[in-house]
Amino acid sequence: MDGRNCSHHCFTILQKIQRIRSFPNLDCTIPDLCWKRIILAGGTNLNSFNSLQHLLICGLPSPLRNSVSLDIWPTVRPKEDRANSFGEQVTNRVFHLLARSVLAFVFEVGALVLGYYAYLVWAGVSLTGSTISDILLPVSLSMMFGLNFAVVSRWPGRETDESAANLDSSTVAGGTKKEQALKFLRVMGSLSSSQLATLLEIDVRNLSKFINPFIQTGIIAAKKEGKTYIYSLKNPHTFALTHNRHTPQAEIGYASNVTLPKWTIQLPSEGNVLGRIALDDWKLGDFVYLPLRKFVQKGILVSGASGSGKTIAAKVIVEELLQEQIPVVVFDYTKQWERLFHRNTDQTMLEKYRLFGMRGPKAFKGHVVKELPEISKILGSGEGTVVDLSSVSETDERVGNVAKALDQILEHFQGEADSEDLRLFLVIEEAHLWTSKDVPKEAANFLDRVARLLRKKGVGVMLVSHKISDFDSAMRSSMNISAIFRTKYEGDLDSIARILGSDFAKIVPSLPVGYSIFHSADLGTPFVVAWRPLYSWG
Repeated sequence: MDGRNCSHHCFTILQKIQRIRSFPNLDCTIPDLCWKRIILAGGTNLNSFNSLQHLLICGLPSPLRNSVSLDIWPTVRPKEDRANSFGEQVTNRVFHLLARSVLAFVFEVGALVLGYYAYLVWAGVSLTGSTISDILLPVSLSMMFGLNFAVVSRWPGRETDESAANLDSSTVAGGTKKEQALKFLRVMGSLSSSQLATLLEIDVRNLSKFINPFIQTGIIAAKKEGKTYIYSLKNPHTFALTHNRHTPQAEIGYASNVTLPKWTIQLPSEGNVLGRIALDDWKLGDFVYLPLRKFVQKGILVSGASGSGKTIAAKVIVEELLQEQIPVVVFDYTKQWERLFHRNTDQTMLEKYRLFGMRGPKAFKGHVVKELPEISKILGSGEGTVVDLSSVSETDERVGNVAKALDQILEHFQGEADSEDLRLFLVIEEAHLWTSKDVPKEAANFLDRVARLLRKKGVGVMLVSHKISDFDSAMRSSMNISAIFRTKYEGDLDSIARILGSDFAKIVPSLPVGYSIFHSADLGTPFVVAWRPLYSWG
């Protein structure tokens, strides 16, 4: 290529770089060297943001991707540390062998001298003519050797430099994955889960632990498309604030600047695994064990806004009971509980299994019915029974069907002796319907009375509702366990402040999905728990 063609070629590349920089979603701080390599690799396919996105992901080698993600020039080793020719390699090798040979020779000579000196001392021959001098001589030599060793050990050797460089590079590559993820999204605008995992050089199954904290705090938006997720920054100003506030080292565990209320209770050391204790900034602490056979018979109340995770928590409790062969009856209006009998295939949940010590997904035994079968058949099955009420649309009819089933259960157990062992567990979804204006006022009283009577017979009841303020204090007090998920309803926040204190009421609106305040009358002080993912299909 002559000088004219070369100049024209370079000018064309510069024009393309300027056109690339006109895209608003691309980071203007990426060096021209990086864009030049991308252009040479991608040819002329630079007419759209999608083509640039594809080139950035597929066209760059891994070292260059890392430099782009950190907005820095590719690092170059100092000239004296490079062996760019065969002669330099041979010279370095010879000097290295000579240095080792001299060091070995010095040690051998020193050993011979010390051995000869010991022989003379043993023979009674004095080297200096004085006994004191003969003693001070080896002491002085030993001190000089120790001093030389200390000085030489502080010299920066090649091995030390290389190990330090490797340590620094590993810290950049592994310790700041979260920062790299944010910078990639800043550069690219949006990335799929597989693309982002490729850029971070990690398994896509481990991507959630780097991305979820930012999703929970509103920094990153996640949109599901088919079987994958598309990630993007919600607000570039939020991105800038987080980087101004935190160093890369501090940002590794950053989720949100939240300090949770302190609690001092002794949790059971064994039982069913419900999740993990939530610490400050929503970090995960110790596992939460609870012997459900002992606790759920006294009743559970699960409340929270739609999408806060309350149904997941209810299913966690049901899964744990079914694993112990305790029969469960669920009154379902949403058809979500049918998934209990199918294995979990949600990749987002499966990625969290490792955090909660879970192995693989599994389905539970049971069946879906339109009407409640005979109670005697349910008690002997040890399986789940889902009563599908989704075809019933009217509120009063829904409540009436469940009330009829509860009356049937109560009639069966009235002739049974009282029991302290859990024999059956009932789940009533959409429990707030019992306090609706469309149903008689006696409906809530009937539900409260049934829960209290069945408790004595070994039957536990769990109510799942949107608002705890729908139930009076007597109904709430009859429930031994309360799991309160995120809500912004002022009536609920006032009730929580009266029951649990203002500190817990303040954090309820900001609870991440899957986190709840857990309170049991038997345990005492409430605390925040991160519920484990489901074994069954969520």
